[in-house]
Amino acid sequence: MKAFTLTEVLIVFIIIGFIIGFSSYIHSKFSRSTLIIDESASLVVNVLNLARQKAIIGEENANWGVWLINTSTQDYFYLFRGTTSNLKERYELPQQVSFFDFSDRTIIFQKLTGETISTTIKIGFSPSFYKLIRVSTSGSIIVE
Repeated sequence: MKAFTLTEVLIVFIIIGFIIGFSSYIHSKFSRSTLIIDESASLVVNVLNLARQKAIIGEENANWGVWLINTSTQDYFYLFRGTTSNLKERYELPQQVSFFDFSDRTIIFQKLTGETISTTIKIGFSPSFYKLIRVSTSGSIIVE
């Protein structure tokens, strides 16, 4: 009779356990990274929408905008009124998240119309792992 020994069965179970554990670790790390990028993109979109709403209602009789700052240590952005010299609130991205390939550092929404210039912002961990935020000339904001 041929059969597997207890040692052979244990080795197979150890290998299967290692594969399951490793794939579970990779999956949770990827899921956590995706969640961080999604939350960061959501924050940027919410502030862009806030700036647009303030511009449409003509709050403080001015245009409103968002100024993106890209640094080597931590990226952040400001909500501002009129020009970047009238900063209202600062928002920071998580340490590992950055802005990539954005066409304009400042996105200004016109008073009463909410219109702006068309722009695209990449936000993520690297130029290859990111979310894309598109702002159209009408002021609508889409996350891809």
